[in-house]
Amino acid sequence: MKRTLYILVFLVLLLGCREADTENTHHPVSYERIPLKSVFSAGDSIEVQFKGNTTEHTHLVVSNALGSVVLKPKLKDTELTFRFPKAFRQKAGICHWALVHNEGIYDKGEISILPNPQKGTLMESYLGPQSIIAGKTDFSMFVTSPTDIYDNPLSDSTEIRYSHQLEDTVQQTSVRLKNLMGWKNIHSTEKSGRILVTASCNDSHSKELTTQVHPANPIDFQIAYERTHPYADGNQIITFSTDAIQDEFGNIVSDGTLVSFSVANTKGMLLQTTGTTINGVAEARLLHPTEAETWNITAYITGAAKSNTITLDFEAALKDFKLSLSENGRTLNIKEMQSFMGQWIPDGMPITLKIEDENKVLFDTKRATSRLGKAQFTLSKDFYPNGSYTLTLEAAGMIKRKNVLLK
Repeated sequence: MKRTLYILVFLVLLLGCREADTENTHHPVSYERIPLKSVFSAGDSIEVQFKGNTTEHTHLVVSNALGSVVLKPKLKDTELTFRFPKAFRQKAGICHWALVHNEGIYDKGEISILPNPQKGTLMESYLGPQSIIAGKTDFSMFVTSPTDIYDNPLSDSTEIRYSHQLEDTVQQTSVRLKNLMGWKNIHSTEKSGRILVTASCNDSHSKELTTQVHPANPIDFQIAYERTHPYADGNQIITFSTDAIQDEFGNIVSDGTLVSFSVANTKGMLLQTTGTTINGVAEARLLHPTEAETWNITAYITGAAKSNTITLDFEAALKDFKLSLSENGRTLNIKEMQSFMGQWIPDGMPITLKIEDENKVLFDTKRATSRLGKAQFTLSKDFYPNGSYTLTLEAAGMIKRKNVLLK
């Protein structure tokens, strides 16, 4: 009996210590999307809404060209509202979204955000090169890229209107936007000048851009000369000039075009002088030679054109001069160097004295210049020993020789 009692007590204790059954109730998570537009304009307010029974661990993941962002909902009654941030609302393109709870995706979709030109259009425009050559073969490209106020390129096929003007002529054309931009080639004309270019799209206009149509390569031209007299006095200046140099279309070449005048003299030497064009005409100058000779002059524009060849003859300016020696023969005086009207030869006329020894071997050459029709040479005892010498004097192409005995 006692044993039975112990068994009963043990069973009671065992049953009393057993954990009572508790009700385990799970509430399933559910979301219902509230109808949503699939297309918006940039800058519009965008909200994605759901009906749901919890906001805990619930987010909306939004992705577009800018990147991705995780949004938290705002709960009102049983509605969950996710509002897109400003940067994502203003960026045109496809925007993907996904509703995430814990690690599960409960809904997803995408919306399309279009450019919004109704709020305004901005124009970026580029023109280059800004200098072209006349002749209808060269051109500048005018490129425009219209955007809305949020810097979204407008949709393909948007009309862009172009205008370009040369002098009194205005031409207008239109193109359709494609791949973010519109473009047009502005071809050069046969007439040089400045072309003004502008574009418009919707109610927006670009700034005015300019391309300069420069003359084409010059064609062959004529030259002339002007001088005071034909004498080779080494003093006066002769001026060479071109006619108005043009291109093949009759345009005057650009100012600053370099013209080289090449002069070949009787001795086969080449002289050169240059000038640059102003209003198509170039001028260059040279001093007269110091002795009678003939010049052949041709002008060149390097790699483009050349002139006719003109021939100039110069007469000797020095008619005669006198020589006198000192008693010891060491001082040679040149006097009465008269020019073509009987006047003294211009100061600075070069005079050359060649000194040969008694064996006709050139011993020395001395040079001087005239002043007031005179010049003088001194033969120093320190350099020229006593003895017989032949002196050859040359001035303005005139040569005189004299045998002397230096003492």
